Amino acid sequence: MNKTLLSLCIVATFTTGSFWAAGETSQNATAETYMITGLHCPACTKTVEASLSKTPAIQSINVDWKTKDAKIEFDESKVSAQQVAQLIAATPHMMGPSMHYDGWLVLKTPDVKDDASAAKAKGALQKIAGVKSVNGFPDKHLVEIQFTADGKTSSQQLIDALSAVGLKAENF
Repeated sequence: MNKTLLSLCIVATFTTGSFWAAGETSQNATAETYMITGLHCPACTKTVEASLSKTPAIQSINVDWKTKDAKIEFDESKVSAQQVAQLIAATPHMMGPSMHYDGWLVLKTPDVKDDASAAKAKGALQKIAGVKSVNGFPDKHLVEIQFTADGKTSSQQLIDALSAVGLKAENF
């Protein structure tokens, strides 16, 4: 009976939570948050999770339908933050080829407290190759970064660019 109960708990854990990729958790694991656009229904979250879980460097993904945020753990020595966003964008949309998903990397930026510091963050990040667009949210102390379709920009490169202009940043 104990084995049956344990088996049921394991199945429940994997069917109600996030998707886990087949790869082992790495010491190089990076946990990041992406804001996902193009989610039209709860089933879209499973589509994105299933698509990204096929990538060996991605250890876990959980897309929250209500917040439109994806918590993704991956090995950034094998796949960059920009490449994760590219994988999200490459996910076939369940409503057809005219619809698309997109993933904006979210960084926690405690020093972004007003419009001036948000503009400073935006200016620093837009100088990085591979960055397409930046939105600052001083009230939440966050910045969101949209990437171009090609490149391998890492979250550490973005954090370093913010640090270089005196703004503390970390993965959210």
